[in-house]
Amino acid sequence: MRFDLAKQFLAQLMGWDDIEATNKLREMDLMSDIKYDSYDQFMPGIKFVGNFYLWLSQFKDPKERELMYNFVKKYIIFINSTQISHLIDLLYNTKIIPLIRQKVVADFKTKGGKVNQYNHKLLENSQKFKSHKRKTLFIGLSDGSHIDIIRRNSYLDNDQVLTNYYPDDTKIKSLAEELEGSKDIENDETKKFESIVLIDDFTASGSSFIRKKNGEWGGKLPKFFDAISGKREFKKLFVEGFEIHLYFLIATKIALSHIKSLLDEYTREHAGITVKVVDCIQMLYDDANFTNHMEQEAKDMLRIIEKPCYINELELTKAYKESYPAGDKRYHLGYKQCALTIVLNHNTPNNSLPIIWQPKKEGNDPLYPLFYRITRH
Repeated sequence: MRFDLAKQFLAQLMGWDDIEATNKLREMDLMSDIKYDSYDQFMPGIKFVGNFYLWLSQFKDPKERELMYNFVKKYIIFINSTQISHLIDLLYNTKIIPLIRQKVVADFKTKGGKVNQYNHKLLENSQKFKSHKRKTLFIGLSDGSHIDIIRRNSYLDNDQVLTNYYPDDTKIKSLAEELEGSKDIENDETKKFESIVLIDDFTASGSSFIRKKNGEWGGKLPKFFDAISGKREFKKLFVEGFEIHLYFLIATKIALSHIKSLLDEYTREHAGITVKVVDCIQMLYDDANFTNHMEQEAKDMLRIIEKPCYINELELTKAYKESYPAGDKRYHLGYKQCALTIVLNHNTPNNSLPIIWQPKKEGNDPLYPLFYRITRH
């Protein structure tokens, strides 16, 4: 009953007649059922339609409301949990398995043997494949990495998976003990990790993973590299010359370029760190940036989005504001001015337009988030 009432309020707010309301609300039901109702950050008992009504209410001009209704309908890119799971499966099947197969083929060639590198079934059923798989350590770089799903779907041992990139001494000891006792590794082989696979769900700018400011390195990757070099027992888990592979489920082309460039510089300054691969499953290109849409309707929407009255500046973080050029205080294009319209089922990136996710001000302020964002970093 509450959801029917929300749809009634929405129809009244938009000024739809009965026929138009029937058609538009049918669209709304479809969008809600397939995508938006599954957003994790909605409060208990709240569904998309009710939230959409409150969000549209902040636009007092009927023309603005109509444009922003179409903005959600046409430009929001919502990645639901089913799609995330599919990307995770693709990550393992198209990136990780080929990586391990290459190692198996290399083993045969090293020993002078012959093997058909295209006989995937033979390679994946071999003892060498099991061994190389067990000697790969999987690490999630955030709570959005879905490392638990990767572990279950890929049949990994618990003690070759880390949910954070800075393990404590107890976890390090457990990793070492389980690796030493693993039956998947032949007795004549070194029982150490030879590869690290770092995984995260999303990057738009790359700066939260690696950055350099005033000569100082920052970000998740330098912190992880410090953990390897700074924790002696952790470092002992790896063979000499171990490889690091970095994968994202979704990434912009700009972010991957940023990460690769700074990693090249970082590894020149720090011996013993080798990042062999930086890649993603789903690439976002220039059209993911909303400002690159040239149609008149999109330009009209952007003029609404950039209005100061629709920007909650007080709630934006210092890091967010510092990501803008000096003197630019419009703050309407998201972190690093990425201007994305991406919403992930578990959270909304701050690289997306803040009108989508920014929190409500205190008191009676009319600003309201469509997909409320929680801060992860």
